[in-house]
Amino acid sequence: MTSIYTQRLKYLKEQLRIQQIDCLALIPGFNLRYLTGIDFTLFERPFILLIPSNEREEPLLVIPELEAVNWRNQHPFDVNLFPWSDSTGPEDAIKTAVLGLTGIQCMAVEYLRMRVQEFQLLKRFLPELRFVDGDATLSKIRLRKSPQELECLQKAVQVCERSLEEVVSSITQGETEREICNRLMAAILKNGGDGILIEPAVLSGVNSALPHGHSSNRKVEAGDILLIDFVATVDGYFADITRTFFISHKPDPWLQHIYFIVNAANKIGRAVVRPGITCQDVDRVVRQVIVDAGLGDQFIHRTGHGLGLDVHEGPSIGEGNQMILEEGMVFTIEPGIYIEGLGGVRIEDDVVVSQNGCQSMTSFNRELRVIG
Repeated sequence: MTSIYTQRLKYLKEQLRIQQIDCLALIPGFNLRYLTGIDFTLFERPFILLIPSNEREEPLLVIPELEAVNWRNQHPFDVNLFPWSDSTGPEDAIKTAVLGLTGIQCMAVEYLRMRVQEFQLLKRFLPELRFVDGDATLSKIRLRKSPQELECLQKAVQVCERSLEEVVSSITQGETEREICNRLMAAILKNGGDGILIEPAVLSGVNSALPHGHSSNRKVEAGDILLIDFVATVDGYFADITRTFFISHKPDPWLQHIYFIVNAANKIGRAVVRPGITCQDVDRVVRQVIVDAGLGDQFIHRTGHGLGLDVHEGPSIGEGNQMILEEGMVFTIEPGIYIEGLGGVRIEDDVVVSQNGCQSMTSFNRELRVIG
């Protein structure tokens, strides 16, 4: 029986040939894990998987001897293995591997992830080779999630929602953002998350106006906005959720108005998603709700981003992306309004494109909620 990793390798090779790319170089990270099922960590030692597009040629793996045992034990597909030790260094292994590549003129690399170290080693032994960005090809093969991937994503969502409810239902005035953040991380681990790969953003009061803020020692007070944005992973797959709360009592009418605008934008975003429309279409519909309210300048980021083995992957739900949505794509819908000196509101859900529309994987209550 052909394994899922053999199938993925075959599809990747087909896409490389379509793009007229002779070979792809991968280093440890999300793409390598997707292709092999093995979660190698990128340390200081060079590690390169070379994948010729020729369907008859096996991949070549230059790997530190310390890591080679992991490959031999799991062996997702056949490769020509080139292990190297600290005593010999990687140069001979890389030289032997790349000189074994035949008839290649164009090599794709992970433009956003390839380190200078590995890139320079490849250039040293293949000085005439043309290097190109392989990220679009890699994104294409990962865009549509399989049933097994969707199951992992849904489990990660459940970890998020269970953990969030445990924490927000017990928040008290006087706690710091940092203390709430630490309790949330503990809850994620207790409820089955893989680990804390990205620290939660717990932002109160004026700090909530920072779209990518960090939890601080600011104490949560009555009347504060409290925005919580965080992720959890199950088997490496990310869920990403944001909810905004109010401490002790309902906010003044202006902040309530902002909350209702964001909630309306989130709702229409989830409603409009379906196969056949573009990512840009979704962003424009969501953004128009906020623009019509006169607050378009305060929505300063795209509507959403893809989810999978990486917390930010394709598709990007933003202006200029005319990619057509297809069944099985997973991404966030996360409109927000941020007013410096006052605070911010964001409501973020994870959705999967279904046959006729979309399904929200997240179900945590979106209505205005007072806690603490």
